[in-house]
Parts: sequence; structure tokens; C-alpha cells
Amino acid sequence: MVIQRAGGYCFKISAGDTMLAVNPPSQKSKHKVSKFGSNIVLISVPDIDWNGVETATHGGKDPFVIQGPGAYEVGDITITGYATPASYNDVMSDVGNTVYVVEMDGIRALILGGASVSKLPSAVRSELDNIGIVFVPVGESALDAKGAHELVTAIEPKVIIPYAVGKDDALKSFLKAEGGTGAKAVDKFTVRAKELAGMDGEVVLLA
Repeated sequence: MVIQRAGGYCFKISAGDTMLAVNPPSQKSKHKVSKFGSNIVLISVPDIDWNGVETATHGGKDPFVIQGPGAYEVGDITITGYATPASYNDVMSDVGNTVYVVEMDGIRALILGGASVSKLPSAVRSELDNIGIVFVPVGESALDAKGAHELVTAIEPKVIIPYAVGKDDALKSFLKAEGGTGAKAVDKFTVRAKELAGMDGEVVLLA
């Protein structure tokens, strides 16, 4: 599995010939991301900073789009979405965000999108065994540093990939709490399931 940050709150997750695009920004968003082709698009928040399907539709690709709770299966990839509160752009909503549990390339990943509360619904908590990678938002319109730290501590993932939503101050505080203040941003993170099994809460900061 190869993970890259495309810009904004968007990540590319690749395994073999399959690319999963997570929360690409719209072309109308202030976050500018070059168009790219993907097989699957996940959208967590119904906002132009997160829901740019057109950004991940390029080069003849016609991706399968998932933008809400439910159980999905695309080839050998399984994805389950759960509704959680979000406060992005100061609009609080109990169904404003979808978190996803993705099983891909032998790895279980939890993608928190724009989650704004550290206590996840019971339906999500029951699915959190053996999470290899967690993508956690930290910032003024998402989890604060304390809430993000409490959440990932409870999940006990092998790898933590944090990203700032809004100002960077909260992310810096989160990295300090996780002992990752010395983490240097990298262009991509490449890992196999066997390698992941030997990790223990490692913080990976993607540029």
C-alpha cells in the first residue's frame, strides 16, 4: 500500500493498479489539487473542500463514488461508512461527516474525515479491532489535540496519519502528545501488511 497526500484534506491510497481517493477538494475550493484519476472516491463531508469528485476523475477514469454511511464492496476492497458529527465551517451537524473503515491490500484503515467528537458511535467502536492505520483530523473545525490523542490512544493503531484542519497549532500540540514532534513530513508512506504488524503507534506526517 502506498499513501500520499494530494493537498487539502485529500489522500491517495494505492494498491497495485487500484487507487482510492479520499476527500478530494472541488475545483471551487480554496485548496488546489491537480486533477488525477482514481478507481474509488470517498467523501466524508458535504462541502466543496472535501467533495470534489471531478478532481479525482481524469484520464478516462470513472470512479465508484461513496459519499455516506453504508456497506460497500468494490472488487476485493470493502468499505463501511458511519455517520458522525462534524463542525466544519462552523456548521454543527450530527450527520455532517462520514468515517470509513477500509479493508484494502490486507490492511484495515480508519478514515475519520472531518470528525469533531472523540467518542465515536457504538457501531463504529465495534469495528475498531485490528485497525492498522488511522487518518485523524486535528484543528479548529475538527478534533482538538486532546480529543484526537484520546481517540487514537483508545484505538491503538499501528500507524497514525494526522492532518491539520484549519490552523496548525492544534496539530503541533497533537504531535507533542504523541511523541512525534520530531517527525519530518514525507512525500509518501509505503507499507505492507507484514511490516505494519510490527509497528506500534508510529506517527507518519505526509507533506
